[in-house]
Amino acid sequence: MDAEQVWKLWRRLLRDETLQQQLYEAQGAVQWLQNFPDDERAILHAYASQFERVKWFVENYQFRLVNSFINALETGAPLTLRALLNIGLDLPALSKAFLRQQEWFDYGPRVYSYCDAALGFVLERPELADYPQIRDLMGLERECVRLYTGLVEARTAVPGHYQRTDGARIYQSRYALSQWLRDKNLLGRSSPEEARQYILVYLPDPEARHKFTLISPRAAHLYECLEQPQSLVSLTQRLNGAAATQPSDEDMALLGKLHQLNAIRMPV
Repeated sequence: MDAEQVWKLWRRLLRDETLQQQLYEAQGAVQWLQNFPDDERAILHAYASQFERVKWFVENYQFRLVNSFINALETGAPLTLRALLNIGLDLPALSKAFLRQQEWFDYGPRVYSYCDAALGFVLERPELADYPQIRDLMGLERECVRLYTGLVEARTAVPGHYQRTDGARIYQSRYALSQWLRDKNLLGRSSPEEARQYILVYLPDPEARHKFTLISPRAAHLYECLEQPQSLVSLTQRLNGAAATQPSDEDMALLGKLHQLNAIRMPV
């Protein structure tokens, strides 16, 4: 047998539930193998001859992935995980539904990519139709996840320009999520009022975990204006019109605050 072929077929067997069921139901019989190519038939025959051991490995693989779904949420979206637990959502069942959609794909060490995919899946689930505040919270934590995954491709500093750092992102919430951010015991147990908030997710330094802080609509607008690096003149004109030459004291103070929070770089 070709070693690479054996390995590829084993990986397929771990993820293909239809193939697993065929093997389990055959219980060592070989008739079901007639529709497979000759090179695959010999390999599958070897697996079928010890299907109980194969079943044990497959079930352990699936058990690990079900747990890794919860671990991905715990790592990248701990507030969401807590809220989902507080409303009594069946996370193992949700995990299996996600993994079946993904054909039992193993994300391995890419925990934040796993978390992003898991959040995208859960956001569309009918079980959350009556929990718009939790869906809003998931949107916030998805920004946190993307903050970390975005660190892979660092921005190049442009001398003499204001620009965003790689260590911050802004989320515009639909509900007053600050209530939950202040008191984690309320996650999923209270209903924050509908109120737009601008929440800055930022890394105080490269070694720290992210933090949250509310910022004003004007500060959020300043940050949005820095989608591309801007000189002081071009930034002032974007903020106040083509005839403007100097930013206001308020805007300069807000830029200083965003710099203090590691959200933007100041001109050097």
